[in-house]
Amino acid sequence: MKAVLKALLARTPYQVMRRVEANRFQAIESCLRSLRARGYRPRLVVDGGAHLGEFSLMAKRLFPDAALHLIEPQQACIDPLRRLCAAEGFVLHACALAEQSGTLRFARTHEPSTGAQVAAPDNADTTDVTACTLDELLGGAVGPDHRALLKLDLQGYELHALKGGAGLLRSIEVVLTEVSFFMQSHASTIAALLAFMDEAGFQLDDIASLSARPRDNRAREGDFVFVRRDSPLAQDRRWE
Repeated sequence: MKAVLKALLARTPYQVMRRVEANRFQAIESCLRSLRARGYRPRLVVDGGAHLGEFSLMAKRLFPDAALHLIEPQQACIDPLRRLCAAEGFVLHACALAEQSGTLRFARTHEPSTGAQVAAPDNADTTDVTACTLDELLGGAVGPDHRALLKLDLQGYELHALKGGAGLLRSIEVVLTEVSFFMQSHASTIAALLAFMDEAGFQLDDIASLSARPRDNRAREGDFVFVRRDSPLAQDRRWE
């Protein structure tokens, strides 16, 4: 039957396509490969919002000489991450990233979740987690010669984490961060993120992913790649 339908459709100007709206494109690995092809070789990668280490394993494949630091507050992720770090030689920081150290109210998760986030004010099912700043965790351990890569996937809390790493950012060359096209709880606007990154000396280099909300296909989140304006990666401005 499928072959018959295909044959009939072939006689018309129409074609049947599967409707897929949730993800417009997912090209994070391709963007990292592009950076590598342009000569980027980070000696240190920071995986903020590590979940179960998927990004870190990808980064290790692409940049095998880099030291990996994984940051994750979800209690359900900690034991699997400890095993991963022991096996791969990664460093685990079991905490959330924030603008100031202390504690954060986190939405309670019983299984590892890619949507775990700082709790909305009206969420009653929460748990307290340790919060650290990027400067406290890594500020003294990273220098410009590390050409470090910072990845942040914090479900709207990225700008708060960046503000807690103002010192560290001076030694970061590439930032890969999730962005929200409209407001989540605690999320900044894209305009505020761009302004902060511009003030910190970065320029937008690429867009690594975009996803849409299924009900109307409107863009709702993505991943932006920033590089330092004085990086060799930012010097080629040719159109062709």
